[in-house]
Amino acid sequence: MQTTPIWIGVFIKLAGIDIGSRSIEFALFDGATGQVIDRFQAETSINLSSQLSLIREQYTWDLLISTGYGRQLAQKVLGGDVITEIKAYTTAAHHFHPEIDTVIDLGGQDTKALSINLSSGQLHKFEMNDKCSAGTGKFFEMMAGSLGLSLDELVTEALRGGRSVEINSTCTVFAESEVVTLLTSGVALADIARAIHEALLTKLVSLLSKVMRSDSGAILFVGGGAKNRAMVQLLAEALNRQIIVPEYPDFYGAYGAAIHAIQSIRQESI
Repeated sequence: MQTTPIWIGVFIKLAGIDIGSRSIEFALFDGATGQVIDRFQAETSINLSSQLSLIREQYTWDLLISTGYGRQLAQKVLGGDVITEIKAYTTAAHHFHPEIDTVIDLGGQDTKALSINLSSGQLHKFEMNDKCSAGTGKFFEMMAGSLGLSLDELVTEALRGGRSVEINSTCTVFAESEVVTLLTSGVALADIARAIHEALLTKLVSLLSKVMRSDSGAILFVGGGAKNRAMVQLLAEALNRQIIVPEYPDFYGAYGAAIHAIQSIRQESI
Protein backbone atom coordinates (compact mmCIF):
# COMPACT_ATOMS: atom_id res chain seq x y z
CA MET A 1 0.00 0.00 0.00
CA GLN A 2 1.26 3.49 -0.86
CA THR A 3 2.19 5.49 2.24
CA THR A 4 4.16 8.38 0.74
CA PRO A 5 2.38 11.68 1.56
CA ILE A 6 0.73 13.27 -1.46
CA TRP A 7 0.50 16.68 0.22
CA ILE A 8 2.96 18.37 2.52
CA GLY A 9 1.99 21.58 4.33
CA VAL A 10 -0.43 22.90 6.92
CA PHE A 11 -3.04 20.61 8.43
CA ILE A 12 -6.13 20.55 6.25
CA LYS A 13 -9.05 18.15 6.09
CA LEU A 14 -10.26 16.82 2.74
CA ALA A 15 -13.50 14.87 2.51
CA GLY A 16 -15.05 12.48 0.06
CA ILE A 17 -18.61 11.20 0.04
CA ASP A 18 -20.10 8.41 -2.06
CA ILE A 19 -23.90 8.57 -2.27
CA GLY A 20 -25.26 5.26 -3.49
CA SER A 21 -28.82 4.11 -3.86
CA ARG A 22 -28.36 1.80 -0.90
CA SER A 23 -25.66 3.33 1.29
CA ILE A 24 -23.60 6.43 2.00
CA GLU A 25 -19.87 6.35 2.69
CA PHE A 26 -18.05 9.42 3.97
CA ALA A 27 -14.29 9.64 4.48
CA LEU A 28 -12.13 12.37 5.95
CA PHE A 29 -8.42 12.58 5.05
CA ASP A 30 -5.49 14.44 6.58
CA GLY A 31 -4.29 16.56 3.68
CA ALA A 32 -0.72 16.57 5.00
CA THR A 33 -0.28 12.80 5.18
CA GLY A 34 -2.92 11.48 2.80
CA GLN A 35 -4.18 9.18 5.56
CA VAL A 36 -7.78 8.47 6.57
CA ILE A 37 -8.63 10.16 9.87
CA ASP A 38 -12.35 9.37 10.05
CA ARG A 39 -15.05 7.48 8.18
CA PHE A 40 -18.80 7.16 8.40
CA GLN A 41 -21.33 4.82 6.78
CA ALA A 42 -25.11 4.66 6.79
CA GLU A 43 -27.99 3.32 4.73
CA THR A 44 -29.33 5.86 2.24
CA SER A 45 -32.57 7.25 3.62
CA ILE A 46 -35.65 8.48 1.81
CA ASN A 47 -34.95 12.01 3.05
CA LEU A 48 -31.42 12.26 1.68
CA SER A 49 -31.21 16.05 2.02
CA SER A 50 -31.78 15.87 5.78
CA GLN A 51 -29.30 13.03 6.07
CA LEU A 52 -26.64 15.08 4.28
CA SER A 53 -27.39 18.10 6.45
CA LEU A 54 -26.65 16.00 9.55
CA ILE A 55 -23.28 15.04 8.10
CA ARG A 56 -22.53 18.73 7.54
CA GLU A 57 -23.36 19.42 11.20
CA GLN A 58 -21.22 16.58 12.54
CA TYR A 59 -18.07 17.02 10.43
CA THR A 60 -15.91 19.88 9.18
CA TRP A 61 -13.63 19.95 6.16
CA ASP A 62 -11.70 22.34 3.94
CA LEU A 63 -12.80 20.77 0.66
CA LEU A 64 -15.28 18.02 -0.15
CA ILE A 65 -15.86 16.11 -3.37
CA SER A 66 -18.98 14.00 -3.94
CA THR A 67 -19.47 10.93 -6.11
CA GLY A 68 -22.12 8.28 -6.66
CA TYR A 69 -25.73 8.45 -7.77
CA GLY A 70 -26.55 11.27 -5.37
CA ARG A 71 -23.51 13.44 -6.04
CA GLN A 72 -25.45 16.34 -7.54
CA LEU A 73 -27.72 16.62 -4.51
CA ALA A 74 -24.71 16.27 -2.22
CA GLN A 75 -23.05 19.19 -4.00
CA LYS A 76 -26.13 21.35 -3.43
CA VAL A 77 -26.32 20.50 0.27
CA LEU A 78 -22.64 20.15 1.17
CA GLY A 79 -20.92 22.27 -1.47
CA GLY A 80 -17.65 21.31 -3.15
CA ASP A 81 -17.17 19.55 -6.47
CA VAL A 82 -18.30 16.25 -8.00
CA ILE A 83 -16.62 13.43 -9.89
CA THR A 84 -17.97 10.22 -11.40
CA GLU A 85 -17.79 6.88 -9.60
CA ILE A 86 -15.46 5.60 -12.31
CA LYS A 87 -13.03 8.44 -11.61
CA ALA A 88 -13.30 7.95 -7.85
CA TYR A 89 -12.61 4.22 -7.94
CA THR A 90 -9.75 4.63 -10.39
CA THR A 91 -8.16 7.29 -8.18
CA ALA A 92 -8.44 5.25 -4.97
CA ALA A 93 -7.27 2.04 -6.58
CA HIS A 94 -4.13 3.59 -8.04
CA HIS A 95 -3.35 5.53 -4.85
CA PHE A 96 -3.49 2.52 -2.53
CA HIS A 97 -2.47 -0.19 -5.01
CA PRO A 98 -0.29 1.40 -7.75
CA GLU A 99 0.89 -2.03 -8.88
CA ILE A 100 -2.62 -3.30 -9.78
CA ASP A 101 -4.14 -2.49 -13.18
CA THR A 102 -7.49 -4.32 -12.94
CA VAL A 103 -10.36 -3.51 -10.58
CA ILE A 104 -13.79 -5.00 -10.10
CA ASP A 105 -16.41 -3.11 -8.08
CA LEU A 106 -19.46 -5.12 -7.05
CA GLY A 107 -22.05 -2.70 -5.71
CA GLY A 108 -25.65 -3.07 -4.71
CA GLN A 109 -27.04 -1.62 -7.94
CA ASP A 110 -24.21 -1.84 -10.49
CA THR A 111 -20.94 -3.60 -11.22
CA LYS A 112 -17.89 -1.98 -12.77
CA ALA A 113 -14.69 -3.47 -14.22
CA LEU A 114 -11.79 -1.04 -14.67
CA SER A 115 -8.46 -1.20 -16.45
CA ILE A 116 -5.91 1.35 -15.22
CA ASN A 117 -2.77 2.63 -16.93
CA LEU A 118 -0.11 1.96 -14.31
CA SER A 119 2.23 4.66 -15.61
CA SER A 120 -0.26 7.53 -15.47
CA GLY A 121 -2.82 6.20 -13.01
CA GLN A 122 -5.53 7.13 -15.50
CA LEU A 123 -8.45 4.98 -16.57
CA HIS A 124 -7.66 2.96 -19.68
CA LYS A 125 -10.97 1.16 -20.17
CA PHE A 126 -14.11 0.24 -18.26
CA GLU A 127 -17.18 -1.94 -18.56
CA MET A 128 -20.32 -1.57 -16.48
CA ASN A 129 -23.50 -3.48 -15.74
CA ASP A 130 -26.30 -1.28 -14.39
CA LYS A 131 -29.37 -2.36 -16.35
CA CYS A 132 -30.99 -4.31 -13.54
CA SER A 133 -30.10 -6.22 -10.38
CA ALA A 134 -28.66 -9.05 -12.50
CA GLY A 135 -24.92 -9.09 -11.93
CA THR A 136 -25.02 -6.85 -8.83
CA GLY A 137 -24.97 -7.29 -5.07
CA LYS A 138 -28.74 -6.84 -4.96
CA PHE A 139 -29.04 -10.22 -6.68
CA PHE A 140 -27.51 -11.95 -3.64
CA GLU A 141 -29.90 -10.24 -1.26
CA MET A 142 -32.95 -11.25 -3.27
CA MET A 143 -31.78 -14.85 -3.66
CA ALA A 144 -31.00 -15.11 0.04
CA GLY A 145 -34.52 -13.88 0.77
CA SER A 146 -36.03 -16.51 -1.51
CA LEU A 147 -34.22 -19.17 0.53
CA GLY A 148 -35.18 -17.66 3.87
CA LEU A 149 -31.54 -16.88 4.67
CA SER A 150 -29.61 -13.79 5.65
CA LEU A 151 -26.85 -12.70 3.29
CA ASP A 152 -24.18 -14.02 5.68
CA GLU A 153 -25.96 -17.37 5.88
CA LEU A 154 -26.11 -17.57 2.08
CA VAL A 155 -22.33 -17.01 1.88
CA THR A 156 -21.64 -19.64 4.54
CA GLU A 157 -23.79 -22.19 2.72
CA ALA A 158 -22.11 -21.41 -0.60
CA LEU A 159 -18.67 -22.11 0.88
CA ARG A 160 -19.95 -25.55 1.91
CA GLY A 161 -21.64 -26.32 -1.40
CA GLY A 162 -20.54 -28.40 -4.37
CA ARG A 163 -21.01 -28.01 -8.10
CA SER A 164 -23.99 -30.31 -8.42
CA VAL A 165 -26.44 -27.85 -10.05
CA GLU A 166 -26.55 -24.71 -12.15
CA ILE A 167 -28.74 -21.63 -12.16
CA ASN A 168 -28.93 -20.41 -15.73
CA SER A 169 -30.33 -16.94 -15.18
CA THR A 170 -29.27 -13.90 -13.16
CA CYS A 171 -32.60 -12.22 -13.82
CA THR A 172 -34.03 -12.28 -10.32
CA VAL A 173 -37.49 -13.35 -11.45
CA PHE A 174 -36.30 -16.38 -13.41
CA ALA A 175 -33.52 -17.22 -10.97
CA GLU A 176 -35.94 -17.25 -8.07
CA SER A 177 -38.14 -19.67 -10.00
CA GLU A 178 -35.13 -21.92 -10.61
CA VAL A 179 -34.21 -21.80 -6.91
CA VAL A 180 -37.73 -22.87 -5.88
CA THR A 181 -37.62 -25.74 -8.38
CA LEU A 182 -34.25 -26.91 -7.06
CA LEU A 183 -35.48 -26.76 -3.47
CA THR A 184 -38.60 -28.79 -4.21
CA SER A 185 -36.44 -31.30 -6.09
CA GLY A 186 -34.46 -32.01 -2.94
CA VAL A 187 -31.20 -30.33 -3.94
CA ALA A 188 -29.03 -29.47 -0.94
CA LEU A 189 -29.30 -25.89 0.28
CA ALA A 190 -25.51 -25.47 0.20
CA ASP A 191 -25.37 -26.55 -3.45
CA ILE A 192 -28.11 -24.08 -4.38
CA ALA A 193 -26.27 -21.29 -2.55
CA ARG A 194 -23.09 -22.08 -4.47
CA ALA A 195 -25.01 -22.17 -7.77
CA ILE A 196 -26.38 -18.68 -7.01
CA HIS A 197 -22.83 -17.40 -6.57
CA GLU A 198 -21.62 -19.13 -9.70
CA ALA A 199 -24.42 -17.55 -11.73
CA LEU A 200 -23.20 -14.09 -10.70
CA LEU A 201 -19.59 -15.18 -11.09
CA THR A 202 -20.23 -15.67 -14.80
CA LYS A 203 -21.28 -12.02 -15.08
CA LEU A 204 -18.19 -10.77 -13.25
CA VAL A 205 -15.80 -12.86 -15.31
CA SER A 206 -17.47 -11.63 -18.50
CA LEU A 207 -17.04 -7.99 -17.47
CA LEU A 208 -13.42 -8.52 -16.45
CA SER A 209 -12.57 -10.35 -19.67
CA LYS A 210 -13.42 -7.17 -21.58
CA VAL A 211 -10.90 -5.01 -19.70
CA MET A 212 -8.27 -7.38 -18.32
CA ARG A 213 -4.95 -7.77 -20.12
CA SER A 214 -3.39 -11.20 -20.60
CA ASP A 215 -0.41 -10.15 -18.48
CA SER A 216 -2.47 -8.61 -15.68
CA GLY A 217 -1.58 -9.85 -12.23
CA ALA A 218 -3.65 -9.55 -9.08
CA ILE A 219 -7.15 -8.06 -9.25
CA LEU A 220 -8.46 -5.51 -6.77
CA PHE A 221 -11.98 -6.36 -5.57
CA VAL A 222 -13.90 -3.44 -4.02
CA GLY A 223 -17.46 -2.41 -3.25
CA GLY A 224 -19.76 -3.98 -0.69
CA GLY A 225 -19.80 -7.23 -2.67
CA ALA A 226 -16.10 -7.71 -1.98
CA LYS A 227 -17.04 -8.68 1.59
CA ASN A 228 -18.60 -11.86 0.19
CA ARG A 229 -15.99 -14.52 1.01
CA ALA A 230 -17.55 -17.09 -1.30
CA MET A 231 -17.44 -14.73 -4.29
CA VAL A 232 -13.80 -13.84 -3.56
CA GLN A 233 -12.86 -17.52 -3.49
CA LEU A 234 -14.80 -18.41 -6.64
CA LEU A 235 -13.43 -15.41 -8.54
CA ALA A 236 -9.85 -16.36 -7.65
CA GLU A 237 -10.45 -19.93 -8.84
CA ALA A 238 -12.16 -18.87 -12.06
CA LEU A 239 -9.46 -16.37 -13.07
CA ASN A 240 -6.49 -18.21 -11.55
CA ARG A 241 -5.34 -14.91 -10.08
CA GLN A 242 -4.89 -13.43 -6.64
CA ILE A 243 -7.87 -11.36 -5.53
CA ILE A 244 -6.98 -8.43 -3.29
CA VAL A 245 -9.72 -7.21 -0.94
CA PRO A 246 -8.81 -4.07 1.04
CA GLU A 247 -9.83 -3.55 4.66
CA TYR A 248 -12.73 -1.25 3.77
CA PRO A 249 -13.69 -2.21 0.21
CA ASP A 250 -17.02 -0.36 0.32
CA PHE A 251 -15.29 2.97 1.05
CA TYR A 252 -13.22 3.15 -2.13
CA GLY A 253 -15.63 5.53 -3.85
CA ALA A 254 -15.45 7.98 -0.92
CA TYR A 255 -11.69 7.45 -0.64
CA GLY A 256 -11.21 8.26 -4.32
CA ALA A 257 -13.28 11.43 -4.03
CA ALA A 258 -11.24 12.62 -1.03
CA ILE A 259 -7.92 11.77 -2.70
CA HIS A 260 -9.03 13.68 -5.77
CA ALA A 261 -9.67 16.67 -3.49
CA ILE A 262 -6.11 16.43 -2.15
CA GLN A 263 -4.70 16.20 -5.66
CA SER A 264 -6.77 19.19 -6.75
CA ILE A 265 -5.36 21.34 -3.94
CA ARG A 266 -1.82 20.25 -4.72
CA GLN A 267 -2.26 21.21 -8.39
CA GLU A 268 -3.67 24.61 -7.43
CA SER A 269 -0.61 25.29 -5.27
CA ILE A 270 1.84 24.69 -8.13
